Amino acid sequence: MPMIDASALKEHYDQEGFVLIESLFETSEIQKLQQACDALIEESRSYRESDERFDLEPDHTETTPRVQRIKVPHQQHQAFADLVRAPKLLEILRILIGEDVRFRNSKLNIKAAKGGTAVDWHQDWAFYPHTNPDLLAVGIMLDDIDQENAPLMIFPQSHQGKTMDHHHREVFCGSVDLLGEKLDPSSATKITGPAGSVSFHHVKALHGSAPNTSDRSRRLLLYEYAAADAWPLIDFEVYGNYGEFEEKMVLGKSTLSPRFEDADARMPLPRPPDPGSIYRIQEFRKTGFESPIAS
Repeated sequence: MPMIDASALKEHYDQEGFVLIESLFETSEIQKLQQACDALIEESRSYRESDERFDLEPDHTETTPRVQRIKVPHQQHQAFADLVRAPKLLEILRILIGEDVRFRNSKLNIKAAKGGTAVDWHQDWAFYPHTNPDLLAVGIMLDDIDQENAPLMIFPQSHQGKTMDHHHREVFCGSVDLLGEKLDPSSATKITGPAGSVSFHHVKALHGSAPNTSDRSRRLLLYEYAAADAWPLIDFEVYGNYGEFEEKMVLGKSTLSPRFEDADARMPLPRPPDPGSIYRIQEFRKTGFESPIAS
């Protein structure tokens, strides 16, 4: 494991809204996760449409499986379940969000070679506001990621600003209009590194990714964590019932006393016609569907 300067790491995260630790996981550790990913993609061959396990690309077939996202991978394969409490991750989480931490959810975003759907610019906070914003997403690179194969892109210091408008026609669409916000995408930082590198980005950091036009895959495993006193305002079902909520503690102690902060939250409601995943939600701004609340 690379040597970690805790104070420098925390300072960079607080100032910029993200940090990157290259090669946090060794090749042998990443190979186990790659194999788990391959096994689940193999299972997707028999699927014809997206469901609670997989988001599929439009050109997905049994002979050429094309998966956009493996949903909740920690519930689908033991390798991903074990990683939730990996000591290497917990050490960094303790530095960035404190001694008491709860796991929220997981996803594995896949951009196959010569394709892969873009993820529009958004703040995770817009999808799941809590009583305070001490939450982050961990991005574990299962492939080498460089400038060419659709790296995660983050606007530095965007976590310090407002919660941006993620609505279109008064409906939650899960994406931000950069032109309307007067933001230049060229000022975003591309998060690159060899397989095994790990990024940590603040829940309010504005981020997105482009399609993958390279001839190499791009698999990014994402885990979400929250300070124990950050309680969900709208998506408690992601945590499960109260027993599961408590079982998701990965560091320290739980609490029945939420910490409230003025974090400029706006509820992700009403939902668009198909809210099954971020891909379907973000289609609402692009397709021009009629608003479900229109008169």
